[in-house]
Amino acid sequence: MIRVVVTNGTQGIEEVEIKGHSGYAENGKDIVCSAVSAITQTALMGLINVSSQKVNYEKSDKEGYLRFSVPKHRDETEKIKQQAILETMIIGLRDIQKGFSAFVKVEVN
Repeated sequence: MIRVVVTNGTQGIEEVEIKGHSGYAENGKDIVCSAVSAITQTALMGLINVSSQKVNYEKSDKEGYLRFSVPKHRDETEKIKQQAILETMIIGLRDIQKGFSAFVKVEVN
């Protein structure tokens, strides 16, 4: 199962961690894993693109692991962009969870 944990703080979403493999299908044919990967990696690239500070992240494709932290924003506009990207990511992940709840769990704390 893929477990997505989104951690909120005083400024909104602060960290995202994705762990595991869905087990829906064999490697290379797993549409659930591919969908989660595409959404979360696109959100990370968007965050890198709109942030004035370096985005810290770590990943391991073999382990099915990605973790990234939201960097401090320069101004309110940057914060809004960062949070919009991450909220959109959550919408997509929750939609996948609806259709494949045995394979994906999304937690927002």
